[in-house]
Amino acid sequence: MTDTPGLLGYTIYRLATDDVDAFQSLALRMATMAKARDGCSFLDVARDASDPATFRLIEGWRDQAALDAHGASDEFQAVMKEAAALKIVGRSIDIYSVAGKQAVDMPS
Repeated sequence: MTDTPGLLGYTIYRLATDDVDAFQSLALRMATMAKARDGCSFLDVARDASDPATFRLIEGWRDQAALDAHGASDEFQAVMKEAAALKIVGRSIDIYSVAGKQAVDMPS
């Protein structure tokens, strides 16, 4: 794991019911691949408890160059090609920049 990420990504995918299992497998495979990349602090996949056809991907990257390298990789492009064959009925992607890190003293 790298230090505090400079970029945070939050992606939501909504799938047709018959492609949920295939997407979950694909997303978990992609997360494992991304976590091994230089510059990836984390990438977690969560399935929505109230809507099992919705997945949330939360990721942290050192900087834009690391995120760009991930997006340009052959492995990521192959995953995106597989995802294109699934019935994705909705997708939103937000990238946030992290301005800095500050420790917080919390009472016990």
